[in-house]
Amino acid sequence: MPLVSVVIPAYNAQKFVLQAVRSVLDQCYESVEILLVDDGSTDQTTEIVRQHAPTVHIIRQENAGVAAARNTGLRQARGELICFLDADDGWLPGKLAAQVAYMQTHPEVGLLYHDWLVWRPDATGCYPALPLLPPENMGEIDNEQSGWIYHRLLLDSLVHTSTAMIRPQVLEDVGLFDTQLKLGEDYDYWLRVSRQWQIHKLKSVYSFYRAVTGSLSNSPSPTNIEYQLVQNAVKQWGLASPNGASLTPSQLEDRLAGMAFGYGYSHFYRGSPALAKQAFLHCIKHKPFHWRALCYAAASEVRRLSGW
Repeated sequence: MPLVSVVIPAYNAQKFVLQAVRSVLDQCYESVEILLVDDGSTDQTTEIVRQHAPTVHIIRQENAGVAAARNTGLRQARGELICFLDADDGWLPGKLAAQVAYMQTHPEVGLLYHDWLVWRPDATGCYPALPLLPPENMGEIDNEQSGWIYHRLLLDSLVHTSTAMIRPQVLEDVGLFDTQLKLGEDYDYWLRVSRQWQIHKLKSVYSFYRAVTGSLSNSPSPTNIEYQLVQNAVKQWGLASPNGASLTPSQLEDRLAGMAFGYGYSHFYRGSPALAKQAFLHCIKHKPFHWRALCYAAASEVRRLSGW
């Protein structure tokens, strides 16, 4: 049973962190080390974990962001395989056993991920009981989202961080997460991995993502990070995966237009009308006859001028 290191970055995560840790401890897989990286929390995150899960190795650092916290954990990880888990997410039974078994028999795979459940609160803000998901498609992979998938990653991030298992050799080849990125650091990393390693996806659902209202990932960013990451990737590596599979230029334009429109839409209703207008103009650059973007660009300018 190869040792698996689990890196959990945590910042003021006292509300959910223990559930995340216990979802690892409850796995039917014993060869595990849990590295909780407390990224300068000011609440009781570390005290709760220390009291209720004393086997967890707690590493404290000054607040530096999730990328830096993951990197701190990666530098101290001793495992033959490494997993990531965000402090407000959790794993479902069977995850580690299934991923370890697959990685042991597929040495060409550098990163293995799986399907996941989005867990949303109800109208009162409470999370309903997690559904009991019977194991399905055990050991099967999603062929369309597996292999040399760089070109597919240009269309969608695909990998949720709390589902990913990597080999230490990936760190040697690709390096660590980019600490300059406050958002999108995971997407950037998957793109970099996909240039040097095959990435496979198990069909089964083995984790949940907790949708938290007001979280950083659910709030409009002052920069369209995903849009920039895709543009930078194409500039550096082009449209084709290492095996030759490629996007068409039209597919790329559709993707860039969609990201620009989505970013503009979020800022139109919840952010800055000036940023919204700029994003809709970017969308029109990629799709000149995108009539909704034209209308929203005009409406954004009206909002900006009126101060509404």
